[in-house]
Parts: sequence; C-alpha cells; structure tokens
Amino acid sequence: MRIVACDDDVSELEELKRQLQEIGRKYQLLLDIRTFTEGEQCCEYLFLNSADIVFMDIYLKSGNGVEFVRRLRQHRLNFKLVFLTSSNDFAIESYELEAAYYLLKPLQPEKLEQALKRCGVFDKEEYVTFDTVAETVKLKPKDIIVVEVQDKYCYIHTAQRTYKVYSSINKVREKLTQDYFLLTYRSVLINMHYVEGVYSNYFLLGNGFKAPIRVRDSAAVRNAYMQWALLQD
Repeated sequence: MRIVACDDDVSELEELKRQLQEIGRKYQLLLDIRTFTEGEQCCEYLFLNSADIVFMDIYLKSGNGVEFVRRLRQHRLNFKLVFLTSSNDFAIESYELEAAYYLLKPLQPEKLEQALKRCGVFDKEEYVTFDTVAETVKLKPKDIIVVEVQDKYCYIHTAQRTYKVYSSINKVREKLTQDYFLLTYRSVLINMHYVEGVYSNYFLLGNGFKAPIRVRDSAAVRNAYMQWALLQD
C-alpha cells in the first residue's frame, strides 16, 4: 500500500512515519511511505504517481493543504484522504474534498489506526458483482455510498460514478450483507460510513444525497444508525 504524507513540520512528519511503520508491523502490512515537506512537490509527485492514501497537513508554510488537495481532486486523482491539523477550522472543506478522516495533532496511535480503518486498510471485503445495463462490474461494498430505486432500476452511487442495475433493492441487499448498510426507506439503502448529518426526516451523505427516513419506522431507523455509530469510536 502506497502512502504519501505532506507536512512542513519535520518532527511531526517523522512521527507520523514512525507510527505508520509501527502499525504496519503490528498488522503485517506492507507500506510504501513517501514524505514531503512542500505542497508543490507533493502535488508534482502525485500527478505522476498513484497513491492509496494521502495525509495532508492543512497549515503548510508553502500554502494551504486544502487548496493543494483541491487541485489534485480536480485532476480526478483517486486516493483516500486524511487531513492533518491542529484545529477544526477547515472541517467543512475536508468533507467537500471527500476526506476519510480529520486527524488532529498531536498524533495519537489509536486515532491514526481509526483513520487507516476509515481508509479501508484493514478491510478484507471481497468484490461484489453487479450486472449493469452495459456491463458487469465488480465493486467493493465499502466504496458504495448509497443505492436508490428509480423506475425498476437500482442506481448504485460511488464517489467515482453511478451504476444503473436492473434489480430489486432486496437482491442488492442480499449481496451487501455488511453491518454498515442500512435501509432508511423502502427504496434507499445507505452506507453509514458516509453519513454526515442526521435530520428529522433524512440522512445527509457525503456526496450530498439526502436519504429519506421512513416515517413509520423513523425511531427504529435513527436508533439503528446511532447504535452502529457508537461502536465506531
């Protein structure tokens, strides 16, 4: 797994690398860690090389880490993102850029493990196969944000694209057996990892989708989410 980290504080960068290596040894993970102290150099590297996870400090002497990531996202580079910071000033922007985690300094090993978990490092899920109107696709369940039914088709939304599948939502649920999937309405199935807000009659997901909550079972649906969320901390 290739990890890229950018932080202009050398001591913080070395500590991040040390903790990542420690976690790698603990879980027998093969990690290729590349570090940068300049945002521009980091971007230049990522324009030419792929990465699975990018750790980006927000407050860089050479510029704002949020802006560097925005440039990378505009080039449609696909990587899991973790922001490093000493404050919550840019929390909203981090969600807009599809950050998997917002890691506060000083770094704590358990929080770093949680960030890696959110990035799917420990995820051993198999691919699930779906027949779309044009092709057969293989998707990892963790990459699916929401499934919704429209006109007898299931639309499977991921961060990269949407797949149109001729299927009932019950058949999709049979394949997505992970505990983080929740049926909020008879025609909407959400991945609870992507919930950013819980409101009286809908869940707000990271891609902007508002998943309706069925009125009859509103309390049960909201409680199911809260029970799952409590176990994630």
